[in-house]
Amino acid sequence: MEEVRMDDELAALLRRLKEIWEEHPAAVYLPCFYRSSPPRLFLFPDGVRVVLKGEPTLDYEIVPYDLVSAGYRERERGVYRVVYEFSPGMIFQVEVEGSLLVKELPWEGLVEEIRALRERLGIYDLVPLVGLEKIGEPGPAVPLRIKRLRPDVELPSYAHPGDAGLDIRSAEDAVLQPGERALLSTGFSMALPEGYAAFVQPRSGLAARHGISVVNTPGLIDCHYRGEVKVILINLGKEPFQVRKGDRIAQMVIQRVERAEVVEVEELEDTVRGEGGFGSTGL
Repeated sequence: MEEVRMDDELAALLRRLKEIWEEHPAAVYLPCFYRSSPPRLFLFPDGVRVVLKGEPTLDYEIVPYDLVSAGYRERERGVYRVVYEFSPGMIFQVEVEGSLLVKELPWEGLVEEIRALRERLGIYDLVPLVGLEKIGEPGPAVPLRIKRLRPDVELPSYAHPGDAGLDIRSAEDAVLQPGERALLSTGFSMALPEGYAAFVQPRSGLAARHGISVVNTPGLIDCHYRGEVKVILINLGKEPFQVRKGDRIAQMVIQRVERAEVVEVEELEDTVRGEGGFGSTGL
């Protein structure tokens, strides 16, 4: 029964793919973890194209897929603009940076590749690709200097290629009772370049499953701070939550920030919204 169900799902995917090709150049393959990463997989009539930053491996805690071993070849590196139609009339546009990997395939080979992707990544949806174009060259990585304060801690790292947030791990054990908050050590300090800041945010999995969040989300770390990075967790769930040393407790996003010049004026220009406050645009 399981094999029949999977065959039916594959047949439905192929029908959807052909429908998309009738009006669009390609389809965007959205894996089951779609909302944790921008779209990077594109199904064209002549094969598959993937934009990946980092190692050429699709590894999203299901089954790692080594693209080089699977026959993908790097075409070029760059910054790409992806325009796709998530639902009828709802157009999204994102920029992704990385290497463009290509695998040219006839129809039969494409069917098998979709089967392999589904087995390794799961499937959330196939949606139309409106446009995929290279708009620039990749910039250098932001240097993040980190000092290990304890010899046995694991430093921040990206779980998957293209992730925006670095996983942060606890350097201590703790138990958070319902409604309780705790300041947890991470065992490292860091130095950001001038003009950058780090923002510590909750992990969506912990929030959804256990109600664990970060009190001051996002926690702001300025480029001049040199103390130990700590995370203020809070248990908004109904059960005690156990934190063990080495657990991933938050994620940290590094972003460029602009410095504002405060200018006092007598009047502000009018806008359509004007002074409308909370709820003024509806629910």
